[in-house]
Amino acid sequence: MRKRRKERTEQDTTDQAPQEGEPEVQEDPGIVAEAEEVVEATPEERIAELEGLLARAQADYANLRRRNLADQDAAVARAEAALLGELLTFADWLDMALVTEVQSPDAITIKEGVRLTRDQLGGLLSARGVSAISTEGAFDPELHQAVATVEDADAEPGAIAAVVRKGWKRGEAVLRHAQVKVVAAPEAPSEEGAEADETEGAAAATEEA
Repeated sequence: MRKRRKERTEQDTTDQAPQEGEPEVQEDPGIVAEAEEVVEATPEERIAELEGLLARAQADYANLRRRNLADQDAAVARAEAALLGELLTFADWLDMALVTEVQSPDAITIKEGVRLTRDQLGGLLSARGVSAISTEGAFDPELHQAVATVEDADAEPGAIAAVVRKGWKRGEAVLRHAQVKVVAAPEAPSEEGAEADETEGAAAATEEA
C-alpha cells in the first residue's frame, strides 16, 4: 500500500511539472504582493463608514414615510371631495325646493323643515371649509364654466350675465365649477357689410350735393 501511494505521488508531481518544450509559467511577484497585501481600515474609518450608512438609511426611511403620509393625505382628500360633491348635489335639490311657491299650511310647514335642513347642511359645508364661488364680474375659466352666451349691449363682453348652477370650492381647490351664461363679444362687421355702408354713405353725400 505504501508503495502504491508513493508511485501515485510521483506521478502527480510529474503531471504538474512542465512538459518538455513547453514554456515555464512564472508568477509575477508584484501581483502576488498586491494580492497578499490587505489594507485594514482603522477603527475611526470603520465607524465613519457605518455612521454614513446609518445616515443614508435614516434619510431613506424619512423620505419613504413622507411619501406614504402624502399618499394617505391625497387619498383622504379625494374621498372627502367625492363626499362633498354628493352633498352639494343634495344642497341643490334643497335650494330648488325652497324656491317653489307653496300655499297650503302643510306645504308651508314642510318647506320650513326643508329650510332648516338646508341651513344645517350649509353649516356642515362651511365647517369643512366649503364656500360658494363668486359669480360677480368677469368670466374666469378657473372658476366658471360657460354653458351659453348672451348678447347684452349694456354689459362688457366676457361678463357673467346669469348663473345656471352655483359653484363651490374648498380653500383654493374647486369642487364644482359655477355654470354661467357669458356676455358675448359684438360681432365684427363683415367686409361686404362695410362696403355696403360706404356705398350708402357715398350715395347720400351725392344726393345732398
